[in-house]
Amino acid sequence: MNQPTKEINEPKPKICLIGVGDTGVKLVETLAMVAPEEVEAYSLDTDSRSLTRCHQSRTILLGQAIPCGLGTGGDSALARAAVKSDKKALLDLVEGTDLVFILTGLGGGTGTGAAPFIADLAKRAGALVVGVAASPFDCEGVQRANQAIGGLRDLKQVADAVFHFPNEDILRMEGDQLSLNRALDIANRHLCEAVLGVSRMLLESGMLNVSFADIQALLRDRHSLGVVVHIESVGEDRADDLIRKLLIHPSIRGGDILEESKNILVYISGGGTTLEEMNTITASIRSHASSAGLVIGASSEENGESLQLTVIMAQAGKLAGEYSEPSISKGDSLGLVVSDNITVPGAGSYLELANETESKSRGTFAYTPPAPTADTLTPECRKDLIREAAREEPNRTKRRKIIQEQLPLEIVSKGRFENSEPTIHQGEDLDQPTYIRRGTILN
Repeated sequence: MNQPTKEINEPKPKICLIGVGDTGVKLVETLAMVAPEEVEAYSLDTDSRSLTRCHQSRTILLGQAIPCGLGTGGDSALARAAVKSDKKALLDLVEGTDLVFILTGLGGGTGTGAAPFIADLAKRAGALVVGVAASPFDCEGVQRANQAIGGLRDLKQVADAVFHFPNEDILRMEGDQLSLNRALDIANRHLCEAVLGVSRMLLESGMLNVSFADIQALLRDRHSLGVVVHIESVGEDRADDLIRKLLIHPSIRGGDILEESKNILVYISGGGTTLEEMNTITASIRSHASSAGLVIGASSEENGESLQLTVIMAQAGKLAGEYSEPSISKGDSLGLVVSDNITVPGAGSYLELANETESKSRGTFAYTPPAPTADTLTPECRKDLIREAAREEPNRTKRRKIIQEQLPLEIVSKGRFENSEPTIHQGEDLDQPTYIRRGTILN
C-alpha cells in the first residue's frame, strides 16, 4: 500500500541585515520595507537620534556608557570602544545566521570603526559575511576619504567579501548637476538593489535555482572586493536593454570588471522570462568574461512586464593585484587593492575614493612611502649617490675635539700619561685628584 507523500519544506538560509552608522541605518530601513519576510533587519548606531527614525528594523544603541548616545563625532576609535562594550548582545544577534549583510557608510566614525568588529563577530559565529559599503563624495574632504580607505581595508580583512559603491560614481552616471539629496538617494538605491537581488535569489524558487552553497563557493573566505549590479528593463527588447545598462553601469567600468573577474554569478528574473532572453543575456556576459567561471540562475513570474538581472562579480582583477609602491603626484587617484596595503593606481581605476587636487584645498594623502634600501638601488643610482657624497665631503665641518680645561688651582703632573687622552666623565677629568676637581684647598 502506497504511503501518502509528506510535504517537504525546503530549508532556506537565515539572512540578517545589519545597518551600522547613520548611512547603514537608512539603508536597512529602506530594505526592511521591501525585503522578503524571512530576512531579519537590525539598525545599530551610537547616535540615539538616528535610531528614533527606525520603524521597520530592530534597533541597538551601541556603547551607551561611552559616547552617551550622542554619536562619536567622526572618531572611529571611540566607535570601536563602543561596539566592544556590546559584544555579548551582538553575538546573540548573529548566532545561527547563515548570511550576514553589513551595510555602512565609510569615512565617518561609527560605520568605519564598528562595522569591521561586527563583521568579525559574525564570521566567528560561522556566518557568511558580506560587507556593503559606500564611500564619501570627493567634496567631503581628504580626511574622510583617507578614513574610508582604512575602514574599507579593515572590513575586507574580516568579511568574506565587500561590495563597495563609491558615491562619486553617481556623478559619472547622472552628471554633476544633481542635488545632494538626489545623489544620496541614487547611491542608496543601488546598494539596496544589490542586497535585495541577492536575498531574493536565495529565497525565491525558480526555474534555475541558485543555492546558498553557490554563493558560499563564490565568496567564502575570499576576503575580496567585489561588485554587485542589479538592473531591470521593460519592453520588447528588454534583454538587449539589460545588457546595455549593465555595460554602462559605472561599477562595470565599460566591461573591464567583467573581463577581469574570476567568478561571476548571474541571476535573471521577471515576468514571462523566455529562453531566448536568457541566451541573449548569458551569451553577452560570456563574451565579456570568457575566462570567468559562471553560475546561472533564473526564475519567471506569471505576471509582470519587467525583466531583472543581478550580477555578482568576485575578485575583480583590478582589485586583486600584488602590492606596488605608491607614487603620488598631482592628478593621481586614490584607490585600493585586495592586499592589506594601500596603492594608488592611475586615473579611471576601480574604487576611486578621492581625487587629489591642489594641496591648499585638500591637503595631502596620509600615506608616506618608505625610503629605498640599498638592495633596491640600481648600480647607476648607487654610483650617482657615491659621487654626490664625494663632492660634499670637502665641505663637511670637522667635529670639534673636546678639550678639558684645568683650573689654575694647582699644577699636577700626569707623569707618563701626560700625552694621553684625558678620561672624561660627565664633563670632568677623572685623571685629576678629586680635591682639585672640587676646588678643595688642603692645609
